[in-house]
Amino acid sequence: MQTTDFLNDLKAVYGLTSDYQLAKKLSVNTSTIGNYRSGRSYLSDEMALKVADLLEIDPLIVMACVHAERYMKQGSAEVFDFWCGVADRAIKSNAKMTLHAV
Repeated sequence: MQTTDFLNDLKAVYGLTSDYQLAKKLSVNTSTIGNYRSGRSYLSDEMALKVADLLEIDPLIVMACVHAERYMKQGSAEVFDFWCGVADRAIKSNAKMTLHAV
């Protein structure tokens, strides 16, 4: 998943119809949301924690995906692959936890 996926998920979960409303939900400027969407900036670890909390998902998933996205755009294949692996493991681990909880 990429930053835009998390932002879109937040809008869907909270019934938000605009990036302005999303910015208010995250306590940031609308331009910050635009920068996230365009790839000019990335979620900080603190913002990744907030997004994960609002989506009620493991913060490691959000952080790993954001870090992978950052390194994909920076052209660092080795670090990108590392963060993709972390994200994959976190997603699989959470899927197993969800199945055991049912």
